[in-house]
Amino acid sequence: MIGLLHIAIGSLGAAFSLLILRADPRRHDNRAFAALGLLDALMALFRGVAGLLGASLVEVSVLTPCVIVSPFLAWATLEFAWSFPLNRPLAWRWRLPIAAAALTTAGLLAGADLAWASLASNLGFFIPTTVLMIVWQYRNLRRFTGDRLGPRLVVAALALRWIAANVVYVSWGHIDATLWAQLVWIDSTVMALASFVMIGLAIIRSNLFTMRSAMGELALEVAFFVTGLVLTVAAVLNALSVRDRYPVVGTTLVLLAALIPLGVFVVTERLRPRLEAGVDPRRAQCRELLEAADATATGDAAAVIASAEATLTAISAGGTARFRPATAGDAALPEDALAVPVAAGGHRFGALEVTGGVRDRETVRAAGLLAERIAAACELRRLAGELEAASRLATLGAFAAAIAHDIRTPLTSVQLNVQILRGKVALPPDDMEHFDIALDELRRLDQHVRELLDYAKPVALHREVVALRDVADDAARAIEAQLDERGLHLARAHDADLPPLAIDATRLRQVLWNLLDNAAKASPAGATIELVTRRAGDRVVIDVIDHGAGIAAADLPHVFEPFFTTRPDGTGLGLAICQKLVRGHGGELVVRSTPAAGSTFSVVLPAA
Repeated sequence: MIGLLHIAIGSLGAAFSLLILRADPRRHDNRAFAALGLLDALMALFRGVAGLLGASLVEVSVLTPCVIVSPFLAWATLEFAWSFPLNRPLAWRWRLPIAAAALTTAGLLAGADLAWASLASNLGFFIPTTVLMIVWQYRNLRRFTGDRLGPRLVVAALALRWIAANVVYVSWGHIDATLWAQLVWIDSTVMALASFVMIGLAIIRSNLFTMRSAMGELALEVAFFVTGLVLTVAAVLNALSVRDRYPVVGTTLVLLAALIPLGVFVVTERLRPRLEAGVDPRRAQCRELLEAADATATGDAAAVIASAEATLTAISAGGTARFRPATAGDAALPEDALAVPVAAGGHRFGALEVTGGVRDRETVRAAGLLAERIAAACELRRLAGELEAASRLATLGAFAAAIAHDIRTPLTSVQLNVQILRGKVALPPDDMEHFDIALDELRRLDQHVRELLDYAKPVALHREVVALRDVADDAARAIEAQLDERGLHLARAHDADLPPLAIDATRLRQVLWNLLDNAAKASPAGATIELVTRRAGDRVVIDVIDHGAGIAAADLPHVFEPFFTTRPDGTGLGLAICQKLVRGHGGELVVRSTPAAGSTFSVVLPAA
């Protein structure tokens, strides 16, 4: 009887775990719960099978495998405690020491006297784990702003289960053996079942919305799991009895029995749609609608959006679904509306909204799936547009570079001859001014030609280990005379702990000189330009800050595009070349600007 009870508890735990995982496999807390639930279910099933074979719960042969698995169960519990309900992965600064402690504890329990190892592992690992788990869950509960009943159930269930387990296993060898066996039975049955039900219902309440659908799916999962388990156990027991008389045949049957779970899984996946139709007709109908929409899907974003709107409208049963592009603004939604963001590749394309109708688990899940399809289609359209624009730009750049190359030689010749002619003639100052104007214009054209050629050429870096502060100061000294002529001031500030970098100092000075020159052109007379070097985590940053007119919001996304300029005398290649050189160093050039307040251009480079 006890064996069957443990098998039932293990089956229920496995079904709960698979149910939560299937609800939304992308959520980290769902995956963590599935891991801890399946480990706990595995231990319960092991105890159940051992009980059916006549073993006691407190026999060393039964206890040892369970206690060896317990550290990994504790690890999965901490992953879940950190994540639920905020849906975030455990930080590596915690994960690595916890993993090491779990492995060490498992090894200790496997290789030492079980009574002594149980006491040591409880004091050194399981009790601190319990405290940490409760602290993390309490902190998450305080930060969570939604319905707190589900998280409170989880905190209570985890605390109750782990505190009870600590009390039971710390008392090993210190109380009467019969009483201790009863405590083990309570911990492995009553406490395990209570934690499964409380945590499962809490997550269902938080994430699944429809209890009827969830309970129907849970019933199916339990039925599938128990069927597979019963068939496997029966087959293994029969095969073992045959092996006593016919060793070869019996061994073959044992190996074949091991394939039964796979066969049950294949059969249940084939039968699932039909069985779900009887248990939960709404879910079956939603599945059919989604499959039909998927079968008729095309790569055209407009067609995908239209299909998603029609499908979600049908699923919401009386509601209205529509896709609102990001460019349409964020209008207020009714209280009963559901909005799912449509985003991919770091770009937000809009939201898929449902107003009215049925707002249950199936509606939410369908909205999420359809939003992903729309996002994929919009991202494909965006990438295709960028590829086409890049192709046009590459063609234009190659054409411009070819013209620049042909122009540079005669332009240099004209400039040289004008300089020679200016030195030979004796004209009044007013007439000589025309030579100066011509030379200035020729120098400007030569600068533009050089920029075209620089942008067209691949980046070839000659790296050397230098101090970033020295490179920044060199660029500042090179432009200080020009800043003084314009009545501008340059303020420098450097972090003391900047590491030396392997960079092309000449190229980086070129970038900083260009940024400082742009800042000077954007600044009014008497203004101050700031040059700052600083550490930002695993990056180093050089900021060039001006307090000029700033950049218009409409122009900000385009400032690094080649040939984009707001100055009548510019080519639009200066910042594009700077971005190209910075990316050649493995970094990024970013800009922040506020109209009428100034701009900050930041060269962000990896620290190592």
